[in-house]
Amino acid sequence: MRILQILIIAIVFTSCKNNDNRFVIDDNYRSEIKTFFNAKMAERKGDYLQLIALHKLDTVNTFGSDSINDIKINSIDFPSTIGTIFTHPASIFATHNEIPVKNENDSIITNFTLSFNKYGSSEKLHYNQVSWQIITRSNQRYLRVWDSKNPAIESFKGFEKFDLNNNFILEGEFNYYDKEKSEVVKAKVDGKRSINFIGKVSFDYQNKTYTLDVGTDGFTMVGDITNGDTTYGGGRYFYLDLPKQNGLVKIDFNKLYNPPCAFSEYTTCLYPPRQNQLPFKVLAGETITLLNQPIQN
Repeated sequence: MRILQILIIAIVFTSCKNNDNRFVIDDNYRSEIKTFFNAKMAERKGDYLQLIALHKLDTVNTFGSDSINDIKINSIDFPSTIGTIFTHPASIFATHNEIPVKNENDSIITNFTLSFNKYGSSEKLHYNQVSWQIITRSNQRYLRVWDSKNPAIESFKGFEKFDLNNNFILEGEFNYYDKEKSEVVKAKVDGKRSINFIGKVSFDYQNKTYTLDVGTDGFTMVGDITNGDTTYGGGRYFYLDLPKQNGLVKIDFNKLYNPPCAFSEYTTCLYPPRQNQLPFKVLAGETITLLNQPIQN
């Protein structure tokens, strides 16, 4: 029985790596990468590609399709003025002329006090295909607006990707910090924002050792020499599969993807901290070149 267990472990290990101690790119791996980016596209279509507005809020904010409002929303069949958002002393949405605005329970509301989750985001309200929410960035409130019929959803075809490269599938060692480390990083919209790092992963590449700080749930921001040239200037992201305790992990740079700021102006991305800026070209994952965009007449 013991011999059988050893054989099974040996088979699994050799099926993942070749004789150069590198991970093998086979049909199963290609299918895994295809599934990963298909899911990423579905996520983008269901969220960031629907965004049509992002506005910093004052104490009192009227909004609607008419330019007379404090905030103008460009969406088909949206009321000229749909309501008013108050941010102080409480965050309240008040509808205009009994327009049927609904909350997340699909109940029609009039004067509605918004509640916020631990990330500083309120529940969503909606009118037909348009929905909105208050988000918090560096203690400042912003209005974020989605339109499920936004033309960008269909016109965006995705990004070109580098050819799959097993030089960028690496074995790393992850170590949890004794206590989460809080650090201020650069961010779109509010300039700087605090983020928590739960640990770091170290790996060897071309006979040198590098480390990356890793955030909650394995969220990892990475910068490299390609940024601003063949890849997005603000770096890219990937998720590390976290072990339950300190130990070996697989770092797959073929799964590097662009942050939403690469394709939507209404986002609030974080940028990689200095220690996550790699001094070499990571020729893997998404590039900044758009796929088959339709020709504009």
